[in-house]
Amino acid sequence: MNSRFLAALLLVTLTGFISLSYEICWVRLYSFITASRAWAFGAMLGTYLIGLALGSLWSLRFQDAENGSNPKHLRALALFVLTANTAGFLVIPIVSWLAIFIPYDSVKTGQGSVMALATLPLIALSAALLGATLPLICHFAISPDDKAGARLSYLYLGNIIGAGTGSLLTGFVLMDQLSLQQISVFLAFLGLILSAGIAIYSKLRGARLAKRLAFTATAGLAILLTAPPLFDGIFERLQLKSTYNHNERFDLVIESRFGVVTIDQDHKIYGGGIYDGYIGTELEAGSWMVRPYFLSAVHPAPREVLVIGLSGGTWTQILAHNPHVEKITAIEINAAYSERVIPRYDAVKSILTDAKVKIVIDDGRRWLRNHPDRKFDAVIANATYHWREHASSLLSREFMQQVKAHLNPGGIYLFNATGSDRAAKTALEVFPDCALLLNNILASNAPLAYDKDRWRKTLAAYQYGGKPLFDTNNEKDRESLEAVVSIIDNLGIREIATKERLWTKEILENDPGTRKARAITDDNLGHEFWYH
Repeated sequence: MNSRFLAALLLVTLTGFISLSYEICWVRLYSFITASRAWAFGAMLGTYLIGLALGSLWSLRFQDAENGSNPKHLRALALFVLTANTAGFLVIPIVSWLAIFIPYDSVKTGQGSVMALATLPLIALSAALLGATLPLICHFAISPDDKAGARLSYLYLGNIIGAGTGSLLTGFVLMDQLSLQQISVFLAFLGLILSAGIAIYSKLRGARLAKRLAFTATAGLAILLTAPPLFDGIFERLQLKSTYNHNERFDLVIESRFGVVTIDQDHKIYGGGIYDGYIGTELEAGSWMVRPYFLSAVHPAPREVLVIGLSGGTWTQILAHNPHVEKITAIEINAAYSERVIPRYDAVKSILTDAKVKIVIDDGRRWLRNHPDRKFDAVIANATYHWREHASSLLSREFMQQVKAHLNPGGIYLFNATGSDRAAKTALEVFPDCALLLNNILASNAPLAYDKDRWRKTLAAYQYGGKPLFDTNNEKDRESLEAVVSIIDNLGIREIATKERLWTKEILENDPGTRKARAITDDNLGHEFWYH
């Protein structure tokens, strides 16, 4: 192989790396915009591939079959590559700014769906520019002789190696070490190196080469200087969309290979662009926080508890302070929560050193499958919204059967159905008894029994840092405690506000939504591609 062909091999490998790395970044972008809707990946990938195909087709206009090594064409290609990579760099900030102007639909019909679809042409355009690069380099590097086919296969292999390396290195290493802004700048600079390499490859010399390299360096400086203002507030814009306030900033943004976690100034947690919990253990009547505290209302002595989904640690912290609980195993698939979120907040960070609590970074289903002999008095899963990607993994019949097999006699499974009639239907098919607590399903392998007095005494025994949750010597606290436990008095009342709801199995079974619902299975994917 001559030096010209080896240079081309290096260039197409770098092209593959850059193109697939941008794709990884755009997958994160559109997953975040749509709050991890299942169709987002396919829509983005399909648009990206169409763009690559159109770019390859478009490159025919710039190919001179009679003189493929014409240096003028290579010099023009160098500028083309610079333009393509600059466009790739700008996609994410442009989409984030468009997000605040394009109306978006409601959570129920697909968070950010309209906005995501409206901006996909930007992906197609950028991918087309990147897609034209490979065939143009191949055209200029390969002589039309009897070895053309072999040389093309080598270049294509180099491009595939670069693409595979880009997917692995960017997805598993760079995403864990760098922010989206830093990765974008890094890829843009690789693109500038590619452009400069093609300019050198085109045999530019002397002052003309110096001028071209100076222009490329200026472009690099411009990218470096404009990146901070372009990316500042990017996740606020992508998440808040039309409600975005230009002065509003999150308290914390965590980017890792697992995804993006944001926490606002009110300590509300958002995972992948959608509400995922709250950092705080306070309890009052009419609060959603009643759900993890409710365990002692239906179980006399929940000594060992399994938590599936640690998130910001609030529910695990509440359960750890339950005076009956002796041991908690908390399974969380996203290590960023325990490593970078929980240590930051006083309300929850003690679970990291609590002898009761063992945190395991794993997939919940895999952990259950790998520990068939472990049994629990309660399994708690404050799962994500039922319409999100992979939500059916925690709502399917197969998973509930798996949980049931890990419950001790009289064990409780409490999980967040987030309003899904299908999730309720599935639980009714798997467990002998079920109830609806606010928007959570209470399920058991034995008849559910409610003990208001026991629950009152348990709540009165709760303490955080030596301070009682309810000071029973204080009249106001006693009234608050009574207001909280009075939710049990709502048992069996159908027409009642969601935040005060405690439906029995009979009400749940006869609810029109539940009756017409179809159970969620691993095969039908529940709500992942449609809301209802």
